[in-house]
Order: sequence, then C-alpha cells, then structure tokens
Amino acid sequence: MTFDYFFKPRAVAVIGASNDPLKLGYEVFKNLKKYKAGKVYPVNVKDEEVQGVRAYRNVKDIPDEVDLAVIVVPKRFVRQTVIDCGEKGVKGIILITAGFGEVGPEGKKEERQLVEIARKYGMRLVGPNCVGIMNTQDDMNATFVMDAKKGNIAFISQSGALGAGIIYKTVKEGIGFSKFVSIGNMADVDFSEFMEYLADTGEDKAIALYIEGLKDGRRFMEVAKRVTRKKPVIVLKAGKSESGARAASSHTGSLAGSWRIYEAAFKQSGVIVAETIDDMLSMARAFTQPLPKGKRVAIMTNAGGPGVLTADAIDRLGLNLADLKPGTIEELRSFLPPMAAVKNPVDMIASARGEDYYRTAKLLLEDPNVDMLISICVVPTFAGMTPTEHAEGVIKAVKEVNNGKPVLGLFMAGYVSEKAKEVLEANGIPSYERPEDVAAGAHALVESAKARGVLKEE
Repeated sequence: MTFDYFFKPRAVAVIGASNDPLKLGYEVFKNLKKYKAGKVYPVNVKDEEVQGVRAYRNVKDIPDEVDLAVIVVPKRFVRQTVIDCGEKGVKGIILITAGFGEVGPEGKKEERQLVEIARKYGMRLVGPNCVGIMNTQDDMNATFVMDAKKGNIAFISQSGALGAGIIYKTVKEGIGFSKFVSIGNMADVDFSEFMEYLADTGEDKAIALYIEGLKDGRRFMEVAKRVTRKKPVIVLKAGKSESGARAASSHTGSLAGSWRIYEAAFKQSGVIVAETIDDMLSMARAFTQPLPKGKRVAIMTNAGGPGVLTADAIDRLGLNLADLKPGTIEELRSFLPPMAAVKNPVDMIASARGEDYYRTAKLLLEDPNVDMLISICVVPTFAGMTPTEHAEGVIKAVKEVNNGKPVLGLFMAGYVSEKAKEVLEANGIPSYERPEDVAAGAHALVESAKARGVLKEE
C-alpha cells in the first residue's frame, strides 16, 4: 500500500486558502508554503493571490497534476469541491471541514455520500473533522497547527485538538515526530490502513495511536498483528468508562465499545497499551534502542531515592531486577566508595564522576544476567563536575561493549540536566525525567520484544 500522496505529494492544492489570518485556510497555506518536495497551489474563488502566491478559482484550473487536496471550505461547498477534485484527478483529500458524522444521522449520511464520490473517482479521503497531516522529514505540514519537532515517532490521533495539544507539548519537551495524522471521523481511511503504510517506512520507529473508537475492530486486529511483528504500536484508548464512552461517541461519531473487549483485542494483537499521554510518549521514545532478549533490568544511580522509585516502577510493570553475577559485584567494590551499594540497584553515591559511570555501565552491560540498563543521574553541581560527564561515561561504555542491550537514561535535575539529555539523545539513548516514565519505556521495549518473538513469555 502506498499513501505517499498524503505524505510526499508532488503537488498540493489548498482549497479555501486565505489571506485572512483569522481563517484556517490562512494557517494551512502558510504552513504548506515551506514544503519543498512538491508544488503548493492556493485555490480561492475571490482573490487573485494568496499570501503572495498566484491563486486559482478552482482546483481544475491548476496547470499541473495534483496529488493532494486540502479542503478548508464551508460545509455547503464541500460536496462540489470533492467532485471538482475527482474531475481533476486528485489522489488524496484531507477534509478539514467539520459538521458531518459527528453531528448526527444527517451528517453521517452526507459523509457517506462524500466517500461514494471519492471512491467513484478513485480518491482516498482523510477526515472530515480533522486537523490534517504532517511529514516532518520533508517539512510537509498540511495542518493549521505549528510544526512538530523532527523525530521518529509516527502519531495518529482521532482527536484533532488533542493531537495539536500533544504537538505543542512535545515541541516544548523536545520530543520529535516523524509523521502526524489527525484522522478525524474516519469516513474513509482509518487507523488500519495508515498502520499498514507506516509498517514499511524507514523513518518511523514507533507508531502511537490515540483511539476513541474503531469502525472495524476485526480489521484493526488483523492488521495490528502483522504490524507489531515489524514495529511497535502503542495505543492510548479513551472512553474506557461509561461516561467517557458516551463523550467519545458524541465527539467523533465512533462507537467506543467495551474497554474489556478492546483490552483483550490489543493484547492478542501485540499492541502496547498506554494509560496516559505521558505513558504513550515515554513508550514511543524508547524505540531508538534495540529490543531486549529478556526483562532483567540493572539500575545504576548516584542517588538512592530515584533508584528505589525506579525499582518499584519496573516491578509494577512486570519487569525484574537483575541478580548481578558475583564477579560483577566484586569488581564494582574494587573502585566504588565503601559506602556505595553494589547490588542492584547500584548506588554509586553522589560523589560518582563520569569515569565511575563509564566503569559501572560497562560492567553491568557485560553481565550475562542483565538484559537492559537504566542509568540514573541527579546531575551534580558541586566538586567541579561538568553537566555532561556522567552521560558521556555511559555513552563510552555503550560504544565499547556494543552488545545490543538497550540503555535508557533518567537524568533528574530539571534544567541542569538539559545538556546531559541532549548528549544522550544525540547518541540514541532516550533520557527521561521521572522514574515512572523510564519504567514505561523499558516496559514498552519488553512488550514489543514479545510481539516480535525476540523475547519469549515466561
């Protein structure tokens, strides 16, 4: 399956592009003007130019072939606009306009008619009632929200506003997306088809989904079983409670269904379930690392409290603290201070320098009883220590050992940790700020390893 016309179109028409900063068509066209991998054409029935670019009165007047049309016109014009797109030979439509299936039976009927028109002309439709699509790798932002930070997480959201809010959140927190899809009412293209497409792309390392309801649960399960053997799929499901299910139904017109049925289906399909937005992001970020062969975790830290909290968090998620080999413990004793705790979690105490982090990480990664390492640091601001030396020590150990064991960071000193986090993440090691988040990342790696047959269920 190819959806390249949604993510890498050779030409895009913004139908409803505007010169009025108060209109969505203004923001969509402003964002798309940065797209360099294809041409972008504004369509406006009144203005000869939009934001300094020659405009066309109808999509059919555009001299080039058009792969993608983004429709941002009032609802009463949508039907004819879709017909015009079909007659032009457009391949994909992003329908941002709302007021269809989410508002009741008449809206659903109109929505079905739009899909029938699209199918008649061989077009696929995303939406209606959506925010749009982004492909950060090509600076393709066919939405009316700010650019996401570039990364390797593909995120599909059934709620446009929530999806936009998560983009704002991740930009602030330095978390990157490769692709973003606001899927809206799913009148035509749904989660399953986008998952199939994303399973075979190189830049998308994890697929995160915000789901309120599915229109074809069986199809979703079948696709998810195949996709999770290639890439992790992480789902944040809304509408678990009775009141939440009613709210989800009124929001997008989808049936939320019983949470127990969804939960069982997700488990059978190899899908990883997130409980919160932070969970979902923490899990998705972990997949810059290789998958573990087991679920035995070693924890190293320069502060006892975070080590204990992390041990509690991984235990709650069904992971195990590794029993270190006697030789590993003896070697740790040879260079760590007498008051250090050399059993797992390894507490090197606050005086630990970058060299201690290097030697400790190297020993733990070499221990055959360890499947995964969590390196914790409350970054010190005393004794002449630099903000990055502990992170650099861990990176040096990982490069030297190079045995494919995943390593996650937990650097917990607010803005003091920022440089260390940048160093870790530049080397592919995700760094978190809370024990619960790093544990969620470790849990996701284990669950994906199970789904892909790398790790067998005990």
